[in-house]
Amino acid sequence: MKRFTIISAIAVVLVIPALVFGAASKFAPGQAVLAEKTVTVPLEIANQDGLTAVDMVLRYSEGVTLKEVTFAGTRVEYFDLKLSHIDAAKREVIVGLINQATATRKPELSAGEGPIANLVFAVDNPSVTSITLEAITTKSPDHSLTFVYRESANGVTTFRKEQPEFGQVSLALGAGSGSSLPKEYALEQNYPNPFNPTTNIAFALPTAGRVEVAVFNVLGQQVNSLVSEDLPAGNHTIVWDGRNSQGESVASGIYFYRIVAGDFSQTKKMMMLK
Repeated sequence: MKRFTIISAIAVVLVIPALVFGAASKFAPGQAVLAEKTVTVPLEIANQDGLTAVDMVLRYSEGVTLKEVTFAGTRVEYFDLKLSHIDAAKREVIVGLINQATATRKPELSAGEGPIANLVFAVDNPSVTSITLEAITTKSPDHSLTFVYRESANGVTTFRKEQPEFGQVSLALGAGSGSSLPKEYALEQNYPNPFNPTTNIAFALPTAGRVEVAVFNVLGQQVNSLVSEDLPAGNHTIVWDGRNSQGESVASGIYFYRIVAGDFSQTKKMMMLK
């Protein structure tokens, strides 16, 4: 009951009379990441300053089961409300986000690009080679792909609503789920790149083992350690939030990220642009 009560509250926030429409926001699923038993699809947005709430409802294709929606490591991890409701019968998921729902002040999401949630699927049909996502609109309660911005001028607070254009997209999974394990080590180029403030780093492991992924500056000094643990074989994606090991935001500039796994080591370049 608590989940549905809070989701209804999101719908109330998203129909404030003062809202007007714009067209500066973007939404798109990121690259599907395959593991041995799951497929993770990051939901990524590009937004302006002051994003205070997100509402979206998506329908997914047959042959997969949406197991959960996760928010760890995303740009909205600090938001007060991060909610999801999965309707397996209709193959639909509602995701609702609000930055502040308590007396403690939480900042709106600053302008940038990157993931705000992750859809974790199980592949039920081994012949499935893609997952299709479609943005839809529901009634009673009302939900649609909507971003809400908080703006203040002359002591007056207003809210601006934007509805990003997004229809349908299919995400390739390769030749069926049975062949999802990679045959060799690989380190992909980070995305987005340039980025602000978060970026995704994907890598492939043909076998399980110890993995180290770290970020370095142009002087070769380690800025942060992103992974230092044993991981299973498969495709993995991690998120760097543009902070150093002390939790401080790093300056704009060129950085390098390096993976070491077994005898495999590779380094790639990326750019933080504020």
